[in-house]
Amino acid sequence: MGGDFCNKPFPAGMLRHGAAPDRKPIEFPRSPAMITIFPTFFPSFACKADKCRHTCCQKWEIDIDEDTAETYRHTPGPLGDELHAWITTGDEGSACFRLNHQGYCHFLNEKGLCRLILEMGPSSLCQICRDHPRFYKFTYDSQREEDVTLAGTGLACEETVEQLLAEEGEMVFAVKGEKGLLSFEDLLSRLSLSLPRRLLHVHPSFQKDQVHQVLQLLEETNPIDREWTESLSFMENHEEELSRKAGRLAENLPPHFLTNLYRYIFYRQLDECEAYDIEDAACYSSESVTFILLEYARTGNLIRSVTRWSEQVEYDTENVYILLDNIWTHLRSEGS
Repeated sequence: MGGDFCNKPFPAGMLRHGAAPDRKPIEFPRSPAMITIFPTFFPSFACKADKCRHTCCQKWEIDIDEDTAETYRHTPGPLGDELHAWITTGDEGSACFRLNHQGYCHFLNEKGLCRLILEMGPSSLCQICRDHPRFYKFTYDSQREEDVTLAGTGLACEETVEQLLAEEGEMVFAVKGEKGLLSFEDLLSRLSLSLPRRLLHVHPSFQKDQVHQVLQLLEETNPIDREWTESLSFMENHEEELSRKAGRLAENLPPHFLTNLYRYIFYRQLDECEAYDIEDAACYSSESVTFILLEYARTGNLIRSVTRWSEQVEYDTENVYILLDNIWTHLRSEGS
């Protein structure tokens, strides 16, 4: 995987949190300087809508911001009646859409299109629906005294994975308002981060102990659904078979894809380097790539394997921290 620092099994029965670092927001002195960084394919992102094979309008609890909720409450006519019937109060007390008995948003029509957009226009969407799958992570470069926004689109979206697959070389990044492009190494330098050169690339390895480690680590996360738990159980019962197949599949992927996938997963967690060591984030990313390849071996569907991992991990912040906490503890126990 991404270097031998994370190639040893995690201790059995490891606690999810325990000695992990304090994750309370770090208070930095904020400056007027603000930069926005993004991969060069980010500005061209467009939702595939009805062309998407796996809609994002399902399973999630769709929160509705207060301004949009107020608009919906005053929408007249039959559509307004439907809005009133399908808006409820979520676990945290804010307005959200109820899902139908199939787990889909009620306003997703049979063609895979949003009725609210069709009948009221794109501006009618709540904030989360307008933004998804875009993400914005915020960090601070203390050496340059810059606030930094890291922008991108989530890997739970198949269009994002397809954009990553379409990259013909190693992906590069742009800084809004500046000329020139940044390699991944340049990006780290721009953020005053340093990574050993061996960790700039991912080197998937499917030795028995390493595969067991990855699956054990993912077992610690909160399952998104029953299917996730069942698939993990299947993978544990077929480790050797899936490992051999994953190794063959990895060799036949498009050039640069695994490196770009590893770096993109890494990129989304760069803000966590305020609380964790950068090598923790590298290990998290390489372990994630290994799992995705095992899932690809299980399903034969590369894009869905990436989006499924992202739904389970990236879109549940608690699961990200469970993984980073375990890695943080493990790497320090190995170094003691």
